[in-house]
Amino acid sequence: MIFRRIYDASLAQASYLVGCGETRQAILFDPERDIDRYERAAAEEGVRIVAVAETHHHADFVSGMRAFAATRPVTLYVSGCGEPAAWTREGPFAAGASVRFLADRDEVAVGSLRFRVRHTPGHTREALSYEYLDAQGAPAALFSGDFLFAGDVGRPDLGRLTAGGMTVEESAEALRRSLAMLDDMPDGTLVLPGHGTGSACGKVICRIPQTTIGIERIINRPLRDREDGARFVEGLLRDQPDPPPYFHRVKAANERGPALHDRVPVPARMDGPAFLAAAGDPRAVVVDTREWSAWLDGHLPGSIFAMVDPYFGPTVANYVEEGDRVLVVCEPERVEDIARILYRVGIDTLDGWISPRDYGAIDEDAFEQHGFEEIGPREAARRLATGEWAPLDVRSKSEYRDGHVKGAHHVPFIQLPAHVGTLDHDRPLVVYCRGGNRSARACAYLRRHGFRVANMRAGFWPYAGRGYPTE
Repeated sequence: MIFRRIYDASLAQASYLVGCGETRQAILFDPERDIDRYERAAAEEGVRIVAVAETHHHADFVSGMRAFAATRPVTLYVSGCGEPAAWTREGPFAAGASVRFLADRDEVAVGSLRFRVRHTPGHTREALSYEYLDAQGAPAALFSGDFLFAGDVGRPDLGRLTAGGMTVEESAEALRRSLAMLDDMPDGTLVLPGHGTGSACGKVICRIPQTTIGIERIINRPLRDREDGARFVEGLLRDQPDPPPYFHRVKAANERGPALHDRVPVPARMDGPAFLAAAGDPRAVVVDTREWSAWLDGHLPGSIFAMVDPYFGPTVANYVEEGDRVLVVCEPERVEDIARILYRVGIDTLDGWISPRDYGAIDEDAFEQHGFEEIGPREAARRLATGEWAPLDVRSKSEYRDGHVKGAHHVPFIQLPAHVGTLDHDRPLVVYCRGGNRSARACAYLRRHGFRVANMRAGFWPYAGRGYPTE
């Protein structure tokens, strides 16, 4: 067997290329939208992709299934256990391409490789897992998608984002029943999950690329708790963050069929005057990827601060709205990577980009004249003590529960678009997270919406360590 894990660190997402050493045919599991990179990987392995399989309708990234269907002579395997995506009925389809709808215990063959399908609902109604069968017909590996992760299971609330979806309670119970499927699997069965740590599709995914059923029987709390229904559901839902706002948009795109392009759209380079003119369009959003210190030194009004790190794609996808015209400030060598990352989260086209050097040459009078500050814990405590400033915690639910600034309003930074209306415009905000990165992004977004803000440098724990008021 030829095997390759293709990992996207920007979304903590794993696709898997599995090939037959005899026929050199391969199947690809859960591809993202920019399918050219999978074909490069296949060429490097000396195999040809003849089948593409999906575990469920994804919400965190735009799927590459439709792109394969429209342009390649492949067999596509999708779930027949729920409402089929509209594109699977309507096409377009390349000559030789076909779609097969799978049910529980169906089998798929690629060359000498055999896979058995298992319906594992819970994360979504239609979710499938694929067992790779050894020569004796026993499961040797499980391509688990978002059903089972290393140390965790898929969140149970995304099924309600789709037509015909399940309530959170129905999903949790379905997930508990699905976990029973693992009882007959040997401890040594390899588990190949669809996501790693950092993905919003799980809550506490471990930092290991793969695991085994035996390991999960020891470390996976939901799996251990499944016999006790009440305990299982309580543990599964405790501190479960709200779905990132962009999930709704991506889920809908995957169901109706995402737009097709010959290649990833890469924006044109702009000089200072052209970029400034484009940024003046009311529909324009400037995404500034420079360092935080450069941002503080000067930026165009309404800019979004988003360094290119694992938060980048979700941050931009959450903070821009459908129809926005996106402009990017970035180094020339990052343009293609940025275009790919945003393409995967449903931002199809960028209007243009400018280098930091050219951006810095724009007349400073065009930059934000009333920016915001970065302050230390002592100054934050002084301002909060007056009552004139209000604290805003943009960390996760569990971080907030473990301790927070006294009286802090809590909105995770990726949830700001959905909750910005709950914040008081009349009081300036001291915004904080754990280390200052998430709060910096939140500050930029809030400034765009007219709030006066100060970013608390170094985050919550230096503040708490100095004995300032917490709860």
